[in-house]
Amino acid sequence: MSKTSYALIGIMVAALIYMGAARLYEKWERQLEARQAASLVDGEPFSFQHVPLSLAAPQAEAMQTPIKYQRPLPEIYFEDTPLSEQQKDQQAQETLASIVDDFKTDPAVAHFNQDLQDATQGNMQNLADLSSQNMAQFIKQNPEIMRVVQKHMNNKDFAAKINEIFSNPQFQQSVRQLQGPSTGSTVPAQRRP
Repeated sequence: MSKTSYALIGIMVAALIYMGAARLYEKWERQLEARQAASLVDGEPFSFQHVPLSLAAPQAEAMQTPIKYQRPLPEIYFEDTPLSEQQKDQQAQETLASIVDDFKTDPAVAHFNQDLQDATQGNMQNLADLSSQNMAQFIKQNPEIMRVVQKHMNNKDFAAKINEIFSNPQFQQSVRQLQGPSTGSTVPAQRRP
């Protein structure tokens, strides 16, 4: 055989060895990926061996350092004197107006407000005006209000909004401030059919 033949056979053997090595490397990579996937499925913890220690060190220190109890800061009030009764009443009226104002765009509440205005010839504009009065005395003077309230309490949407308004603790506190602590609910409970 000639030298050229030996050279070609050598090149072919080298190519076969290279292709075999490439196939073995691909097979080894697939097996490694399968082992890693199996370890994640089996519940073995995933390790972060490639994460530099500089990132892990602050976390380890934070876990070892106990947290010291800190006393809560004292409450600071801007006014030295408490509010007068007149100021408390004004604040309660503003709170009522603000809460009721949040619901003024609701169709059921808007319809109630309109019927309330019609029944009282404009003396009462909305639920806040109604809640800020002595309810028992005002209903005695204006019995048509009770009919308006009963009519609208049969509407499920209105009853849900009233329940939402009256369950607000700030609304309840403001009503107690304006009507007195012995006063109960400002709107009668819904009748059950």
